[in-house]
Amino acid sequence: MTSPTTFRSFRIATLVFAIVLGAQCIWMLLAEFSRPDVNSMPTNSQSATLAAKHRNDATWAAWIGAVRGNLWADSAYTYSDFLWANFSNNSELTKSLDLVRSKLDRAVHYAPDQPGAWLLLAGLASRYRWSRLDPAEAMKMSYYTGPSELQLIPLRLLVTAQLENLNDEELLQLARRDIRLLLVHQGRPAVIQAYQSATPAGKLFIEQAIGEIDPTFVEPLRGGMQ
Repeated sequence: MTSPTTFRSFRIATLVFAIVLGAQCIWMLLAEFSRPDVNSMPTNSQSATLAAKHRNDATWAAWIGAVRGNLWADSAYTYSDFLWANFSNNSELTKSLDLVRSKLDRAVHYAPDQPGAWLLLAGLASRYRWSRLDPAEAMKMSYYTGPSELQLIPLRLLVTAQLENLNDEELLQLARRDIRLLLVHQGRPAVIQAYQSATPAGKLFIEQAIGEIDPTFVEPLRGGMQ
C-alpha cells in the first residue's frame, strides 16, 4: 500500500515537472513569436539589406532564446550587410562590429553546426581584420558543416578568394570543389564575380582551379565574359 507521504511526494514532483515544462514552453514560444523571417545567411547585398531591417526583432528573439545558437545566428545575419557596405562613421562601425562578433561567438558556441554563421564570421574577420581569429579556419568550418549548401557556395568562394593569406591547402581543396560545383550548376557568373573581387593570390588560385576543370573558361574568366 502506498503511504500518504509517498503519494504527496509524487504529486509535488509532478507539479514541479509541469511548472518547469510550462515555463519551457512559454520561453520557446516567446522566442518564436519575436523571431523575424531571417533564418538563413543572406548571400548578396540586396538580401542583406532587407535582413538588416529586422535587426531589433532578431536581437530580441536571441536574448529570449539565450542558449539557442540558431537565434544568435539569425541575429548576426542581420549584420551581413557589413560584408558589402562602406561606412564613414568609424566609431559606430567599431561598436557594431563588437556587437556582431559577440553574437557570432554565441552562435557557434551554442550551435557550431551552422555553416552560415561560420561563413559570416570568416567574411567579417577577413574584411575588418579581426584579431585572434583566423578567417581561413572559420571558412573551413563553414565547409565542414555545410559542404552541400548550394546557396552558400557563391559567397563562400567570394570570401575565400579575398583572403589575404591563401596558403591553406586544405581550404584550397575545399574551394576547388565549390568551383567544380558552380560550373556543374551553371554558376559561371558567380565564379567571375569572385574572380573580379579577388586578391592577386585569389585570382591566381581561381585561374589554376579553372585550368584543371575547364581550361577553355580561363580566358573568358579573365575577360569577365559570361
